[in-house]
Amino acid sequence: MKFIPDQWLKYRFQKGNYDHELLITLLYEINCLGVIEQDESFDAFFNISDSERVSEEIRKMTLSISEQSIHYEKEIIANEDWHLSWQKYFKPIRLTPNIALYPHWKNYKGPEKIQIAIKPGMAFGTGTHATTQMALKLMEKHLKPGMSILDAGCGSGILTIAALKMGAGYVQAWDIDPVVTENFMEHMELNNIHDRYTLTIDDVTKHPVFSVDLIISNIERKPNLALLTSLHRQGSVPPTIFTGILKEEHDMFVENVLNYGLILDDEMKQDEWVAFFIK
Repeated sequence: MKFIPDQWLKYRFQKGNYDHELLITLLYEINCLGVIEQDESFDAFFNISDSERVSEEIRKMTLSISEQSIHYEKEIIANEDWHLSWQKYFKPIRLTPNIALYPHWKNYKGPEKIQIAIKPGMAFGTGTHATTQMALKLMEKHLKPGMSILDAGCGSGILTIAALKMGAGYVQAWDIDPVVTENFMEHMELNNIHDRYTLTIDDVTKHPVFSVDLIISNIERKPNLALLTSLHRQGSVPPTIFTGILKEEHDMFVENVLNYGLILDDEMKQDEWVAFFIK
């Protein structure tokens, strides 16, 4: 039986003249369980058992983001309030005319061909983050029916689901964190996906021998570059969608791609992030 805490730790950060996307990125790096954006603030949730560590991490983090103080408040909330918060603020997202993501408790009846039911939880993607949205848009452009796919850094499985709904023949989903397993499998069930995929918990950058038609790598710059280097060393880099790269890292990443003799075929920017399709 899964243990569900009776209480959660919530931090509310007031919006201001600082890098909001950087704040969210750093919150997830200190094991935030989820972030809800409101009109004037961001609500970030943590395990209450991490209270002391999180308090110190947030103090240092806010000082590193902005010279001006970032106003935030802390409170303890009941477990049922956590779920009510998600249901209140997570609405259906029509990403393109063909792709929509919606909360699983909604009886969504949109016109999109690809509809993905989402169960928010445990800090893994709900499709609201720019990196996931860019990956989906690039997949729509470059994924062909019947392709074999590697989903590197699969998290909650949104990109695996999207690939299969777009007609992929098979998806190898990898993630380094075993905690993703439950949320990943829940999403497969919610979206009526029962085959044509595998989930592997391991470091994808250390197992580069993949015979696939397309790689989708929604991880950070350093592991993205590690994966790129490993693939190049094996002698073959399949067409790849890279996301999880900050705009300030753009030139550095492009330089590595070109140094390997690869072609930068497509590029996309959203908020503070950039995504590439290389081949």
